[in-house]
Amino acid sequence: MNISNGPDLEAGAPTLITLALDAGGTVLKGALLVNGKIVPDSFLSRPSESQGPAANTITRFAGACLHLLRFYNAVYGPLRHNDKIRIGFAFPGPFNYEEGVALLQGIGKYEALYKLSVRDLLREKLYQLSSHTPSILTNLLASAEIRFGNDAHLFGLGIGLRFPSKRLICLTLGTGLGSAFVENGQLVSAADGVPLNGMLFAEPYREGIVDDYFGRRGILGMAKERGVLMGNTDVADLAEAAKHGDDKALELFHEYGRRLGKMLLPYIIAFKPGRIVLGGQISNSFPLWDDDLQQSLGEFSLPVIQSQDGIVDVFKGIHQLFEDTEGHPSASLHN
Repeated sequence: MNISNGPDLEAGAPTLITLALDAGGTVLKGALLVNGKIVPDSFLSRPSESQGPAANTITRFAGACLHLLRFYNAVYGPLRHNDKIRIGFAFPGPFNYEEGVALLQGIGKYEALYKLSVRDLLREKLYQLSSHTPSILTNLLASAEIRFGNDAHLFGLGIGLRFPSKRLICLTLGTGLGSAFVENGQLVSAADGVPLNGMLFAEPYREGIVDDYFGRRGILGMAKERGVLMGNTDVADLAEAAKHGDDKALELFHEYGRRLGKMLLPYIIAFKPGRIVLGGQISNSFPLWDDDLQQSLGEFSLPVIQSQDGIVDVFKGIHQLFEDTEGHPSASLHN
């Protein structure tokens, strides 16, 4: 990954230490940011325990936080009492991000946390750690500020740092379709044709909603219709087949690009973005449907780029959560 050198610490000044975690359904990813900069070699990746009991999931989260803070100790030396620890999560929805309460049901991940405060459970677990093994490290961790944000929104905020004066539509193409509309580095909601909170997933499309058609479920549904879905075939397998000249698989991705372009067109006309930025696993197939997307946009064609380090953008977006003085990500949404 292309990451800048680690930050220098100012003698005597409190250090802002952000423990950034991306709570995926399969993998929990994390990184350490010091004074807003990602620390090289701090990345972690471990099973998320998203399908287990709530206690196991929270223990996994606490363990990741402890690992990242110990990494800080190893690189920069002992923590000081005036250092400030913040824990930020990118979490899939539905989720009450302001209150830290999970609302996921029927999607096979984090269901044991339904209607529970992840913030309170994690804080309780971290407090237990500080009680059993008191130290500056565990005490600071127990008192850390904890915030949550939508994973697509945080991706958009991270991308916004790269293009601070641009209007952007940022899409995460994975299990479903996540979205963020960004202007001058800020999230935009319910203005200039932007849906509420910048989320396209629930917008009407064909016989259902956007989320039914442009994530993994949508592509596999198209494959089944075309007779190219066999056994344990997944999106990556279909993309590989298309790259190797399988006509049916290739046409599937051509159609995906055409549909995505037509779905986005009214939002592009209204919002007038300078570019579209793609993240998520399905964006790896972008070269297969780039031309089809542009043809569907017609005279409204615009630059579309794939983020090569999407998780880095998410981690940088998590840091931006704490730049919001209102205390929750919705305060970064501008009408």
